[in-house]
Amino acid sequence: MPTSAHGCCSPAQALRPPRTGRGFTLIEVLVVCAIMATALAFAALKLDVTDGARLKAAAEDLAGRLENARDEAVIRGQAIAFSSDGQGYQFWLADRNRNAWVVLADSAHLVSGRFAGGAQLQSVVINGSPRPVGERITFSPVGLSDAFSLSLSIGPARLEILADALGRIEIRHAL
Repeated sequence: MPTSAHGCCSPAQALRPPRTGRGFTLIEVLVVCAIMATALAFAALKLDVTDGARLKAAAEDLAGRLENARDEAVIRGQAIAFSSDGQGYQFWLADRNRNAWVVLADSAHLVSGRFAGGAQLQSVVINGSPRPVGERITFSPVGLSDAFSLSLSIGPARLEILADALGRIEIRHAL
């Protein structure tokens, strides 16, 4: 007559040590690696899109200000100029009495400032000729200007703001 109940294990299983610290299986480790790689890929893509979006916003902001400068020159009947030090920009008004350029200080739309999003002006081309970054671009009182191109960048991303002699302004990807 048996004196004890049967155990839950066979005699071979009873001799093995208990499995307390098993660790992770190879499948679990691979799944976690795949999830992390996907997350990193999306994060890197997000950073690139962010730089491009910031540059586009900066280019659109500057293009709008340049259009305002052209319009302001026509409204005032005085030449207005734009210049940049590469990091920011300034608008100038032609002072006929002193025969000089003075900083435009009485316009709500044409105030000096830094380029949006940390953009930088890389090059200035006026009438097809490369010019120093600080050279003024002039808008005449009749709405005309020299054809010009401004190249803006944030990191490796580049955009160009192009204007023709009639003052039409557009933004393109730099070549």
